[in-house]
Amino acid sequence: MDRRERIAALIREELQGLPEETHDASLGMPLQVMPYGADEVIAALNCMLSTYVTMGAEVRRFEAAWATYCGAEHAVMVNSGSSANLIALAALVASGQLQPGDEVLVPAVAWSTSLFPIAQVGLVPVMVDVEPDTLCLDVAKAKAAMTPRTKAALLVHLMGQPGDVAGLEALGLTVVEDACAAPGAERGGRRVGAQGVMGTFSFFFSHHITTIEGGIVVLNDPGLADLSRSLRAHGWVRERGDRAALEKAHDSIDPRFLFVTAGYNLRPTELAAAFGLRQLQRLPAWLDRRRESHRLFCEALAGLPGVNTLPERPGERHASMAFPILLDEGVDRRAVMAHLESRGIQTRPISGSNLARQPAFTSVPGARIAGALTVADAVHERGFFVGNSHAFGAGHAARLRLTLEEVLHVQGRI
Repeated sequence: MDRRERIAALIREELQGLPEETHDASLGMPLQVMPYGADEVIAALNCMLSTYVTMGAEVRRFEAAWATYCGAEHAVMVNSGSSANLIALAALVASGQLQPGDEVLVPAVAWSTSLFPIAQVGLVPVMVDVEPDTLCLDVAKAKAAMTPRTKAALLVHLMGQPGDVAGLEALGLTVVEDACAAPGAERGGRRVGAQGVMGTFSFFFSHHITTIEGGIVVLNDPGLADLSRSLRAHGWVRERGDRAALEKAHDSIDPRFLFVTAGYNLRPTELAAAFGLRQLQRLPAWLDRRRESHRLFCEALAGLPGVNTLPERPGERHASMAFPILLDEGVDRRAVMAHLESRGIQTRPISGSNLARQPAFTSVPGARIAGALTVADAVHERGFFVGNSHAFGAGHAARLRLTLEEVLHVQGRI
């Protein structure tokens, strides 16, 4: 056994039993169980031992594998899902498909970096209410919100629930899919992310699979893909498919430092990509288990007074990053969440809740609200989520039901 084999054996011994494939419900319901093991650590260590650690061959391999998984032609890996949103919108502006000042519809219930990048690239965010049964952008309300300046929509597939890309495209909108919490979700027999003009995903530690920090853009347009590659890395030409032509057109400039567009530094590392390649192998089975847990949770809570869930809809496939719950008016959400936490069931608000009610909203240039945000307000005031995981099962559903029964009894609901 050589030195590397001995190191690998030690790592496997140290991380025996990881990733956590089954979780004991008696321990509670964490937001995330340990999602990686020796295979990921050894892959990352091999990158470090090779001394090739910045964006390179591993990143390209992961990009190709993720594009294939999503059914897309191209994938451009970056350092976070938030950066993926920024790159997607910046590429649409840089290509001329969107112009500064164009309006982009965005659901009021979303993450902060679904909203902020719209304004950061010179576009105008328009907050629109969400559907009560999906918490995704409401197409009818989107139509009512449109003006002659409205050119696009950023559709968030919230917590794994697939939204209606086709319905927004039928309004003549360019659709960017924020699928950061929805890898593998399906609507109309197609996976989300590759349905709109561009789609984004996150591989943060608490998501379905992790590269620790990381994100990716998927798309089919080669021109937008090349722009995305330049935008993530200083505006240079190095990873572009049209690199040779650009170098020839600007032969007075050293091609190693040839910049053809404005750019950022949002590059991923080889270590992150090595993690991602091993995690992707786990994803299909883990998604099946998450979907089953989501079904069990909905079934367990059915009929519980004051408690509303979002079951998977016919013909769709829910990715279930987490399990959202919406309480009826009059149920004390703070007391419910505190009781769940006291029983080892971790909770969080549903995403950023109504982003139009966040203090940061007033500092987003040009942002406006279109119509009443009735559902978003309900989410803001009465919504929360508990964790879901590939390692959860019927015991966790039963624990969640029992714990909610306890606090609802105290509140006089049952």
